[in-house]
Amino acid sequence: MKKILSLLAVLTLATACIYPYQPDLENAPEGVLVVDGNLVIGEISTVRIGYMSSLWPKSNGQNSGEWLLSSTRASVSGNAVHVWAEDDAGGRYEGVWNSGSLEPYGSAYYYYYASAYSIYTIDLENAPADRGYRLCVSADGKEYTSDMITPLTPPVIKNITFKASKVTDKAEVTVSVSLEGGPDATGYVLLSFDETWRFHADYYPEFEYDPRTNSVDERVDTWTRYWCWKHVDNNRLIPVDFTGMTTATLKDYPFHSFSRYDNRNHHRYSLLLKARTVDKITYEYLSHLEESSMSGDNLFSPNPGEIAGNLRCETDPDQMVLGYVTVTRTATRRVYIGSQYYVQPYLSPYSLAYPPQWPKFSGGTYYRDFYEMGYQPLIKNTLPEAAENDDLGPYGWGPANCYDCIAAGGFQEKPDFWEE
Repeated sequence: MKKILSLLAVLTLATACIYPYQPDLENAPEGVLVVDGNLVIGEISTVRIGYMSSLWPKSNGQNSGEWLLSSTRASVSGNAVHVWAEDDAGGRYEGVWNSGSLEPYGSAYYYYYASAYSIYTIDLENAPADRGYRLCVSADGKEYTSDMITPLTPPVIKNITFKASKVTDKAEVTVSVSLEGGPDATGYVLLSFDETWRFHADYYPEFEYDPRTNSVDERVDTWTRYWCWKHVDNNRLIPVDFTGMTTATLKDYPFHSFSRYDNRNHHRYSLLLKARTVDKITYEYLSHLEESSMSGDNLFSPNPGEIAGNLRCETDPDQMVLGYVTVTRTATRRVYIGSQYYVQPYLSPYSLAYPPQWPKFSGGTYYRDFYEMGYQPLIKNTLPEAAENDDLGPYGWGPANCYDCIAAGGFQEKPDFWEE
């Protein structure tokens, strides 16, 4: 199983489509099940499942030794995958397939997929906190189960702080947490967080184009797509070891940062931190995976070693299965920050990701073409070189994600939890 856990690291810690993998499994069977389960008592929990499949066609009956994760909406033999959780009192919590259908595209020789694994959700919102739980998977006529685990009491989040560095090209806001381990303190926690912030588009369109008259005029009505909210679910689990401290307290641990030039700082930013207590074995397993997946150019180095997962095949003890299932309870805390750390970037036509274009008016042809491409006139041309360059028109035009916050990935319905 040398380096095999790196495949699980990709499943657990990444969200891209597909990753080639070269484990030392020259004669490994097709269809090895890979499971990543996070059973969180009191929440809707997520389970990711994939199959190892040979990346390249077999020749002479041997696989290529290069692997990918394929989705498991249906298994290799066509039998549907069934996922559920059980507690130690006989309770059963059914899993629901959420997403992960395969959408192949590519050449006749290789394919990439829109999803490398299937996602199942299990409703554990009303599950008792004092019971043990395990994950169960039925696939290809085989039954797989994880260890029965009783969740530990979560830590107590004492404080979350923001600190801004000096204004340089890499000026950042760093987010840190202080917490206490609580009654079940082990010195090991898992952190994760969600972000929500209010931002504005790069430009407020000062002009508008009228296709009926093929002319540009000053905008009369109020532009309503300048301000939006944006939300990011951070699926990464951050394992933290604070056993070296004299007490069960983690103080001012930096877990996240973002640029002071980022639109997170435009108006108001909110972060929801989630903290879970885990045991030493779970910490070592997940931290090893994180180290393997974030080790520079070679994603699969250093060697994660042969750390056993906590799943097994009940119907065939010799059947290989890869993966790890956590059972936890979560402490949460939401914090806000205003725009006090924001640094206004110099929005020149050359510094923007989508700089304005300056089409010269020539019978209205360029204006209409730009309009049909989704561009709008944003600002008056005040560039010093405009007077000397006949190719620069009087207005700077930009694409939708330059002036439309919805096109830039935002939404305008105020979140229920939002506080001003």
